Amino acid sequence: MTLDFSLFELGIDRVSRRLPGMPRDRVVLNRLFFFVFKELDERYNDRLADYGLNTTTFLALAMLYGNEGGRLNPRDLSDALVSSRTNVTRLADEMVGAGWVDRQASTEDRRRVELTLTSAGHALVESVLPVIWTLVDEQWSDFSATEVAEFDRLLRKLLASLGRG
Repeated sequence: MTLDFSLFELGIDRVSRRLPGMPRDRVVLNRLFFFVFKELDERYNDRLADYGLNTTTFLALAMLYGNEGGRLNPRDLSDALVSSRTNVTRLADEMVGAGWVDRQASTEDRRRVELTLTSAGHALVESVLPVIWTLVDEQWSDFSATEVAEFDRLLRKLLASLGRG
């Protein structure tokens, strides 16, 4: 698939000419960010499909894998995934149904539920991570370590700025 952002940029240019004062460079960056995100998401989904996963499910499993004891409460998972509680409930149902996750009473508050990675979920994450690492290496292969660090710094700065808004 050929990635071509020019159609969006031409449209943005036309709007910019009609409406002087439009912050064209920032509008282009925002649209480009979404364009890149969509392409990244599609590539992840393509690689994960062989495992019966999509990016959201894999990220949820990876969050559990990386958390202490392989457990997390749904509220924290919702926050980490930037997803609604309703979506996380649906996602948890899917992961439980697949045998990758169990629901258990919280160790701190029995009224709450925790999601816990099962041994099958643990094995799945460990088998998928090297595939994802290869994809990540491919995606960033044209960037130097300095460029990666600068991109990280700039994205964190944008995130902090959005948090103040």
